[in-house]
Formats: sequence, C-alpha cells, structure tokens
Amino acid sequence: MALTILAGGDSFVYGSELADCNETYSKNTFPALLSEGNEYQCVAWPGYANDSIARTVINYCENNKQKDIFVIVSWTFPGRYEFRFDYVTGQRTGNWCAITPWTALDNNDEFLKDFKNTNDEILDHHINHREQAKRTGMYDFAKTFYKHVGGSEYWEIYSSLKEIVYLQNYLKTNNIGYLFTCASTDLFLNYTLEHKEEFCTNLHNQIDFDNWYIFSNTTPLGFYQWADFNKYRIGTTHPLEEAHRDAAHLMKGKFNELVKKNI
Repeated sequence: MALTILAGGDSFVYGSELADCNETYSKNTFPALLSEGNEYQCVAWPGYANDSIARTVINYCENNKQKDIFVIVSWTFPGRYEFRFDYVTGQRTGNWCAITPWTALDNNDEFLKDFKNTNDEILDHHINHREQAKRTGMYDFAKTFYKHVGGSEYWEIYSSLKEIVYLQNYLKTNNIGYLFTCASTDLFLNYTLEHKEEFCTNLHNQIDFDNWYIFSNTTPLGFYQWADFNKYRIGTTHPLEEAHRDAAHLMKGKFNELVKKNI
C-alpha cells in the first residue's frame, strides 16, 4: 500500500508567503519536501492553534482509515486557542475558530511589531480579520479571554502540552507513525516548566521525544527560531523556500528512521 504523508500545523506548514501558495497549500514546505515519492496531504491552516492541529489531524486519520498514513506535525506557538462557537464565525471552519493575541489588538501598529518586513497587503489582511472578529463577537470574546485566562503562561503551556500528549497517544493507539517538531521551543523552555509546576511537568513527562526533531544551534530551536537565528530570508513573518529546503534536508534522516520503524 502506498504511504500517505499527512502534514498538520499552522501557516508555516501551509506555506504562507511561499511562491506556490495560491489558494491552496504549498508543495515547497519542509513536510511536503520530506514526502517526496509519496502521496502528500495537508490539513494545516494559517493561524491554527495547537487545539486545531490535533483536531484536524485526528479527523483526517479517522476519515481515511483505508490509507497507510504517516503524520508530520509542527506544533505552533503557545498562546493560540481554538473554540467551537455557538454561531458561525465567518471563518472557513464554520463554528470552529482559533483566536490569537492578534484577534484582540486595538492598535493597527501593533501588528507590525512581529513583521520582519512590512507588507501592506498582509497588514490589511490582519486588520480585516480583526474587524471581522468585531462583527461576529469573537473580538469581544478574545479580549475577555486573554484578560482573565489566555494571557497566563501557565494556561498557554498547559493547553499546548495537553494537545501534544492527546495527539501523540491517539497516533500510538492507532499504530500511526509520526514525526513532531515545532515552530518555537517556548513550548518546553519556559518559566512554568523550569519551576516544575506539578501538572504541566507531569504532562511534559508524558511526551515521547524519540519521535521529535528539534532544530539546534547553541540551544534547542523550533523551525521559525532556527530560520530567524540563521538569517534565512523571511517574508513578513514566514521563512521562505530556502529555509524549508534546508530544514527538510536536516530532518530527512529522522524522518526516514521513523518511517522505516513504522513500516
């Protein structure tokens, strides 16, 4: 049976700002390049939270049990969350919608703080997304949520680790091979874990890091951190083709090892 490589993640895995990313996911991201010679499917989407990533990967696997699937997931930044609202949010996922701190920004200039290069079209996209959130009520929800719960590092780390362990255990239970990585190692290098907060530490201890690829220079890095540290070309906020090619080259050995183990 032919192998299907399934990629889950956020905009880095979807391929935002890559040249071939035009109304569909890119074939030049590191997961797509790793999948060469196999069927490639991608359930990533820009702005996805770790909740969204786990949900969409499980949905695909459950709906395609006739396939031999190997999963590549790049976990996103903590501080993003997904909820199922009681109304259609205006997003492509209907009632499901991820919120980020950008959902609740008041000042348009605040978007620019994370831009490596200014792009008026992309800035307008984020402003329009925020304005749509105001029209649907998501903006008010996000303001309240981040004020009372979501802005806490503890809740960011707890929520992300829970989704990682949840998807890991689903894949293991269903004998689906996988390779995990991340955009940022803030998931693991943070005040909450360094001070051994009990439940977050217990969750962290459940993670099987034998199935991970972590980028590294002098310290452990996620894909975005690694690309930024090594001064790869970045669009507004996304590493471009060269970073993805080199990342795939670095990950190839680990990918091959885990695929072989799964077979």
